[in-house]
Amino acid sequence: MELILTDKPGAEDLAEIEAELFAFNSQFIDKPVSLAVFICGPDGKKLAGLTGSTVGDWLRINMLWVSDTLRGQGTGSALIQAAEEEARRRGCLYAQVDTASFQARPFYEKKGYVVRFVLDNYPRVHQRFYLTKAL
Repeated sequence: MELILTDKPGAEDLAEIEAELFAFNSQFIDKPVSLAVFICGPDGKKLAGLTGSTVGDWLRINMLWVSDTLRGQGTGSALIQAAEEEARRRGCLYAQVDTASFQARPFYEKKGYVVRFVLDNYPRVHQRFYLTKAL
C-alpha cells in the first residue's frame, strides 16, 4: 500500500475516485444526472451558464455565471427558471445551492432560496451560505 499526495491529480485519478464513490453511493441513492443551461452568443461563445445535477428529490446547482455584458438583464433568473423547470420534470421537490458572501446570496434569496447554514471564515474572511428551496 502506498500513500500519494499531489496537488495535480490527473483526470484519470479523479474519474477513478468518482466512479468508486458513485458505486458505493448507488447502494443508497440514484446516480446524479447532469443538468446544464447555457446562453450563447452568435459566435457560439458562452455568455452565461448554470451547471448542476439532479438526484432523488433534489436539484443541486453547482455553478451559475453571467458575463458582465448580460448582468442585470434577467439572465440569471432565466437560467434558474430553466433549471428548476427541468428539475421538476425530473421529479425534484427541492433545490440547493451554496454561494460566498461576495457572490450571489441576495439573488438566490429573491428567487425563494432560504439560508440553512453559514460557514464562517471561508476561505478566510468571507462566509459560505448554503441555501435550499422547495420547488
